[in-house]
Amino acid sequence: MQDQAENLRQMVERLNTTAGVDKNTPVTTNCRVIAVTSGKGGVGKTNISVNFALAMASRGKKVLLFDADMGLANVDVMLGIIPQFNLAHVLNGQKTLAEIVIEGPNGIKLVASGSGGVRELADLNDEQRTKFLNALLALQNQSDLILIDTGAGLHRNVLAFALAAEEVVIVTTPEPTSLMDAYGMIKIIYREKKHPVINVIVNMASSQAEADEAGRKLTILARRFLNLEIDYLGFVPRDPSMIRAVKEQKPVVLSAPTSPAAVSIHRLAESLLLGKKPKERRQLDRLF
Repeated sequence: MQDQAENLRQMVERLNTTAGVDKNTPVTTNCRVIAVTSGKGGVGKTNISVNFALAMASRGKKVLLFDADMGLANVDVMLGIIPQFNLAHVLNGQKTLAEIVIEGPNGIKLVASGSGGVRELADLNDEQRTKFLNALLALQNQSDLILIDTGAGLHRNVLAFALAAEEVVIVTTPEPTSLMDAYGMIKIIYREKKHPVINVIVNMASSQAEADEAGRKLTILARRFLNLEIDYLGFVPRDPSMIRAVKEQKPVVLSAPTSPAAVSIHRLAESLLLGKKPKERRQLDRLF
């Protein structure tokens, strides 16, 4: 992990050099860059990302949703969109990142990785990851908010995007294994980034009490063992409407806007938008 962290540091240094950024002079922007990630798969991370993007766009925000789950990309599937171009075309030099941006529901902009993932995308090297992150710098000037839907777990791609974002939202479920994996992700981000801004959402909770207990456990663990304050944003209940929405390829905030899940997602999106904001917005936080 130490070697990986050093490689990530070098990657970000190259990113800033390529972009012409003096690491001692913060470059400000009004755009927020938020990575939505998780310690393990199957917790509904992508579902949360897609619905967050739509909920925030409904509040007048210009939102770019970046599908960075290189191995198992499916944001386009959840939106019922078949993009003509995706990140694979950027990787092979056919298109630039700006050229593959497409428009989705509620006016959101989408960068697709390609349904089902592409092997080459799942195994990006440092130079290729830098290329994608560097291209995001330009896209920030066209957005109020960039949501990066990362992969799950501690893969190099996941950590690179999570560490490069200004803020991180970690999605977990109330199950003990999911909570421990979420804590593992919190611990890695804390070790590799100065003053991380970390939010936690408990998904698929059977009750508010169950969700709040899970959120409480994570905040206590982070405070006790890392001396780190994280923000438990709230929860999304287990809701059949969410399952139907996935099958219908129409996000729940659109297909069932009054459902418990949709109402919760809107509330969480509002909390995130109105929450604590760093004093300065930076073009992909320099991390170290």
